[in-house]
Amino acid sequence: MKAEHHLVASAAISCVIYAATRSPANAIASFVAGVLIDLDHFLDYYLNHEIKFNLGSSLDTVYNIRLKKVYVFLHSIELLLIYWACIILIPLRGIYTAIAIGATQHLLLDQLFNPVRPAGYLLLYRLWKKFDSEYI
Repeated sequence: MKAEHHLVASAAISCVIYAATRSPANAIASFVAGVLIDLDHFLDYYLNHEIKFNLGSSLDTVYNIRLKKVYVFLHSIELLLIYWACIILIPLRGIYTAIAIGATQHLLLDQLFNPVRPAGYLLLYRLWKKFDSEYI
């Protein structure tokens, strides 16, 4: 999903969180988590090109999967499950749950709308395939 779609989806989810909790902090945390998770794409761009950063070029390269290696460490179902487990087991509430909701909706929408193999958002799968974009 493109950044502008994540902005809209995260804004909608954040409104729901605000309506449910009446907490601006929770709504903002969910929004930020739902959008800024994409920062890992810029790391991928740098690790693949190691050239001077150019926002337009990097977004085009990332969204059209013109990378040899795809790491996207924040786009990891395993890390998200660990985070949810911490929320349940510790237990953490409030802003931590809002962050988890924002990250979860981001990964769910990416899984549904991006041309990625079903296992593409599993960090262990990407590691097994040596982060080769051909398998993602």
